[in-house]
Amino acid sequence: MPPISGPADGPVAVTGASGYIGSHVVKNLIEAGYTVRGTVRDASRGDKTSYVLAMNDVGPGSVEIFEGDLLKAHEGVFDEAFAGCAAVFHVAADIGSDPSYGKRTPQHTFDMCMTATKGVLDSVARAGTVKRVVYTSSTAAIMGLGEGGKDLSGYEYQDDDWAGSGPYETIEDRWTVTSPKSGKVHKLWTLERQAYAMGKVEAEQYAYSFADKHDFDVVSINPCHVLGPLIGKPHNATWQKRIGQMLAGENGHDGRPEMLWNIIDVRDIADAQRLAATSTVAQNRSRYMLTATDESGELTVQELIDTLQGIYPDIDVAGNYEPPTTPDQPHAKCTKAINELGLKTHTVRETLKDTGDSLIALGIIEPATKSA
Repeated sequence: MPPISGPADGPVAVTGASGYIGSHVVKNLIEAGYTVRGTVRDASRGDKTSYVLAMNDVGPGSVEIFEGDLLKAHEGVFDEAFAGCAAVFHVAADIGSDPSYGKRTPQHTFDMCMTATKGVLDSVARAGTVKRVVYTSSTAAIMGLGEGGKDLSGYEYQDDDWAGSGPYETIEDRWTVTSPKSGKVHKLWTLERQAYAMGKVEAEQYAYSFADKHDFDVVSINPCHVLGPLIGKPHNATWQKRIGQMLAGENGHDGRPEMLWNIIDVRDIADAQRLAATSTVAQNRSRYMLTATDESGELTVQELIDTLQGIYPDIDVAGNYEPPTTPDQPHAKCTKAINELGLKTHTVRETLKDTGDSLIALGIIEPATKSA
């Protein structure tokens, strides 16, 4: 299937339009002149739709809000939004950042990836006009998630890796380990341990096979540690929240193990999505990691603190926190997206500064100023 040529091909739809990545995708498309149909879980949530609708003032394009709950995707709730669309950007995901929607279980997490994506694709097929679906997957589908599994320290992940299989023959091989003390074999590729990664892997693979049987392509975008300007207060979650904690004088690990930060700008992800929809190189099954541009985007925790301190010399970044040695993973570069899609990326310093500035401007954090 040929790609879309641009706004003249007709409207496009963005699921999860009020989310952190989704809202930037909407903004990018509006600035490029597209007519956008943005879907949200609850259209009555003004705290999540106001900043999306305000984007009608940012460019030649426009956006209209449609309601579409991922949990009801199998009921055809996206049919109306997708009707007549040339492309669909399936960004929506439940990452558990909004407590008003309840606590996630492994099964719910999996279903929001896999089962919901099936419903979205069914609506795409019923529309009959969609040429390309750009699916926001995750580097979890490339690297896997969580502790355990065979060590891949120093390994450079590739766009065609699946859940950290990398140098191993299968995903299950990567996540099967033998206890050195007891000799017991532990199989760690399970729903309980890897619900999100498993859901993204299966959703991607299902989507490609589904597209083979229908007249459209599915291209995947796989982001890692996403930072960059927040558009609304609801975007203060996961990696953005940790940056805010550091600028507030806290350690910023949010109760999770320390890691090597592999940083990509949310604006670069949005740009990559639009470029993927119009790319003549991309085709069904194309995958693009959205990760660090080069080594400058792979920061140990101490390097991250030092960089933030350089940007904000008057802020007591992370207080007196002394981080432990950072694990030597994950290493990955967005070279394929740069070479094939023509993506131009922000510098890490720009990304971190714009993240911090937006957290402060939105009143999400009170920066910890240094004592005189």
